[in-house]
Amino acid sequence: MSSKLVFSWILGGVFLLLGVWIINNLRLTLGVSELSYAIAMLVAFIFILVAGLLWINVSVGVRHRL
Repeated sequence: MSSKLVFSWILGGVFLLLGVWIINNLRLTLGVSELSYAIAMLVAFIFILVAGLLWINVSVGVRHRL
């Protein structure tokens, strides 16, 4: 496996970690507006989507090398 694929794989893990961390710590409590809650959910969703795209990129790259 090339270094680009390994870097994409690790970066995908980091994006997934960040997205799950945001979702896990997100609470709609006193001091959190509905708009900021929605923006945080959107950012976490985008992080998870980027992680998925990076991992798809890695799987396609590995498949083409075999």
